[in-house]
Amino acid sequence: MASLQTRTNRDGSTSYRVVFRLDGRQKPLTYGTAAAAQDAIDILDRHGPAAGYAILEARSRTTTAPTLATQLDTHLGRVAAHATPGTVAGYRREAARTWLPRLGDYPLDALTRDHVTEWITWQRGQETDRSRRARVRASRAGHAEPAAVTYSPKSIRNAHSLLSAVLASAVEDGHVPGNVARGIRVPSDHADRGRVFLLPDEFTAIYAHIPHHYRPLVATLYGTGMRWGEATALLVGSIELDGDQGLVHVRQAWKRGEQGDYLGAPKSRRALRTISIEGPLVDLLRDHLAGRRPVEFAFTAQGGGRVWEQAFRPRVWQRAVEASGITKRPDLHSLRHSHASNLIRAGIPLTVVQRRLGHESIKTTSDIYGHLAPDAHAGAARAAALSMVGALPELEA
Repeated sequence: MASLQTRTNRDGSTSYRVVFRLDGRQKPLTYGTAAAAQDAIDILDRHGPAAGYAILEARSRTTTAPTLATQLDTHLGRVAAHATPGTVAGYRREAARTWLPRLGDYPLDALTRDHVTEWITWQRGQETDRSRRARVRASRAGHAEPAAVTYSPKSIRNAHSLLSAVLASAVEDGHVPGNVARGIRVPSDHADRGRVFLLPDEFTAIYAHIPHHYRPLVATLYGTGMRWGEATALLVGSIELDGDQGLVHVRQAWKRGEQGDYLGAPKSRRALRTISIEGPLVDLLRDHLAGRRPVEFAFTAQGGGRVWEQAFRPRVWQRAVEASGITKRPDLHSLRHSHASNLIRAGIPLTVVQRRLGHESIKTTSDIYGHLAPDAHAGAARAAALSMVGALPELEA
């Protein structure tokens, strides 16, 4: 822990000395203002003596380059000109829980590729905020704590992409000659770790334990593949029911902004879509929406108003999963994954699945769900074999 000492110099001026221990010895640093000294103390407290001193040394060698934290603010100010407030707030949160605490205090011209690599290595071993909160809740409730979950390769790649974008803007502004994050290898993991796909009988087992009030919402999530923020933002007037068929128009979604959640456009241009439904889901929704006004939310909490995921997940969804007796542990997003897997196993083309899910790119759909179509791959092999029959007659035997 660093301490502050105030001294009066011979000329009557005041200096401020920050004292801390480094490698077992006292290390003093002198500043001309109290604000500069307090800033140094804050950096030493945040980063520890060794890393904090390295940052302070780097700052003493530069007089013009802003810090990475300042450049982040500049970059997000530009992003705000074309992105939604929720997107900007999301980038800010992503930086705050990944690279900003470790790298944000460095001047831009002091950052090196080693700093970025060291951050990635450190991040891989960190527990996610969601995992930490889940263990705290379990402990308070007297339940067995779940295993800690560390950041996924995808999350680290996303954070690295944001860091690289901020540094690219610093290059454009002339603060540094190059982007030290560009080209650095990040973790790659193509496994389906974390994704749970429910078979129809597994969904049925869970659904049987969902309170009747929430069954239309859960059935809609499973039957359309909508995102939670889209389904809970649906208005009655966005659902058209005609006979045994229907259309669900996705026109808005809950977004997270700096001042709280708000209703805005869905995630991407492709997410503005119309999803066809039929059969039992149409009948369920017709009964559920009867007599409701078009401007009301289609799905509400039992006391009215928005259905909050933070409350629904532990009080409704997780209880139903535990009561179902299945061995899998799906989260709410598993309903979306399961919808896609059901379609693919039924032979529905990936382009159709993409449009129902609202993926901006077919590559996203293929990367996540393409492996679920073994029959399609087998059909491709048969088609390729048949195409060679004329050239290779022995294949006919």
